[in-house]
Amino acid sequence: MLARRIYWALLVISILMGIYFYWITPEQYSPQFLIPIAFVQFLLLIAGVHGLLAHTLKAQTKYKLISYPLVLGIIYVILFFIHLFVVMPLIRL
Repeated sequence: MLARRIYWALLVISILMGIYFYWITPEQYSPQFLIPIAFVQFLLLIAGVHGLLAHTLKAQTKYKLISYPLVLGIIYVILFFIHLFVVMPLIRL
């Protein structure tokens, strides 16, 4: 139960960072600052999504499913492409 709260907090922090740095005040920060922030935001997003998905299944069920790693891999690829083609172009070099 506490783990889910932590992963939800990571997701909320990641979303709030994205809203603040890329939609509210993007012109106040240099691109050299925003690129590492985008990396940290992506790591928080991936950690939150992985944690929530990993804790929705029981351990016995998770080890029996071959589709579990495939679903996580597909979700990681989709989040990476969203980050690459949506968030990174917002950083004006």
